[in-house]
Amino acid sequence: MLHVWRRDCDYAHAFALPGHAVAINAISLHGDMLVSASGDRTIKLWDLGSRTCVHTLDEHTRGVATLDFDGVHIVSGSSDRSIRIWNALTGVCERTIANAHADLVRTVAFSRAMDVVVSGSYDETIKVWSFSTGALIHKFRNVHTSRVFKLMFDRTRIVSCSHDRSVSIIDFAADLPRARLLL
Repeated sequence: MLHVWRRDCDYAHAFALPGHAVAINAISLHGDMLVSASGDRTIKLWDLGSRTCVHTLDEHTRGVATLDFDGVHIVSGSSDRSIRIWNALTGVCERTIANAHADLVRTVAFSRAMDVVVSGSYDETIKVWSFSTGALIHKFRNVHTSRVFKLMFDRTRIVSCSHDRSVSIIDFAADLPRARLLL
């Protein structure tokens, strides 16, 4: 259940959006569009203005752990070890990267402008994929010694955190095969 609160009325409960059957693991907001990912294997795209579920995306075969959303595309990662790229306008899965990792895909981030999807997994790896083709561009090993929980990136760095109690920064500025760990 998603709850929306009103700040103009002393944060009174405004409305609820029922929909997921189990825990909600990830959310992303873009304007009035909210995306939620759940252990029930679904992703829901909500229009907060009309208070409706616009799409239910249900092609993952296990719980959805993570997502990123830019208003046009949704990238999701799951316990089924896949990464999926969805068109948020149509609800169609445009690309599936099956067996993207050897374990749960815990974190994803993407940039259409850079044509990359970056993923982190419980398999202790960070991978860079082509957004447009789904091809693996680079795999970083030995960055972490335990599960990767969260990552983000810009044009020069990939920053990640892990169960190993570390934050790692990878030089992402130039040639990926020569990328190096900064911390």
